[in-house]
Amino acid sequence: MKIITNQQISELVTTEEAVLAMRQAFAAAGTGAQQARVRTTASNGVMLSMMGAVLPDEGIAGAKVYTTIKGAFKFVIVLFSTETGLPLASIEGDAMTGLRTAAATAVACDALARKDAEILSVIGTGVQARSHVPALLQVRKFKEILVAGLSGQQAFADEVGAATGIPVRVVEVEEAARQADVLLTVTRSATPLFSGELLKEGAFVAAIGASKATVRELDDIAIKRAAALVVEWKPQAQQEAGDLIQCAPGTFDWDNVWELGQAVDGSMSYQRRDQDIVIYKAIGIGLEDVALAGLAYRKACVKYGW
Repeated sequence: MKIITNQQISELVTTEEAVLAMRQAFAAAGTGAQQARVRTTASNGVMLSMMGAVLPDEGIAGAKVYTTIKGAFKFVIVLFSTETGLPLASIEGDAMTGLRTAAATAVACDALARKDAEILSVIGTGVQARSHVPALLQVRKFKEILVAGLSGQQAFADEVGAATGIPVRVVEVEEAARQADVLLTVTRSATPLFSGELLKEGAFVAAIGASKATVRELDDIAIKRAAALVVEWKPQAQQEAGDLIQCAPGTFDWDNVWELGQAVDGSMSYQRRDQDIVIYKAIGIGLEDVALAGLAYRKACVKYGW
């Protein structure tokens, strides 16, 4: 069994390659199997979590195991061969987690956002925000980026502007929501960030930050205004997607919620109209981790002659 470090992941996998891997993984989601996230918390507050997937088309199965201690995460992905059952690699997953989440969001954006989207708004300035901007630029050519958050907004805006050459402005959360053609929320907020009334017609919203049933970034108004709601995998979203779980009865119907795989493989019957608001609610699933781990392992085999 090989070991692949965070540094090696950064050297092995590009954002472009990660987006392609996520697109292929979601297109083939129906042929595999997924293991929902399991969280276990000890009396000292340390949490151990795990989720995984079997991807027969890729010949791999795996699981991401991670700890949460005082709000900090440490990830490891263990990858197995579905042909021999042998462990192939143990992969540090800190760098990969940000990359795979952003790549999945880019796939959703490509499938669900208007083709002529010009303004990207990012609410949040942390690790996920930094991973998402280059991934979203793989699928849309934005003319302006708006940044909002609690701290570090100007430093983040300067960083994004220097890296992309796109004009970046620091704004209040409400303006970010009001102006966005594509709105990305990547915060640790436990309560809605803005009124859904602010969203303009035609907006695509990617709500990424809240991954537990007890927290949310979007309010009932935003959810109710959506012409289409899309999640990564409905069984897990029904347990963890607080943005949806906390909605008042009648706000939306789970029977009308689509999965990202359906948007990618063409089986989703919903057809986007220019004025529609479309919401993608992500919580992170094992399919993403295992698919990207498989790509990293294959590239490592080539580079290091394994």
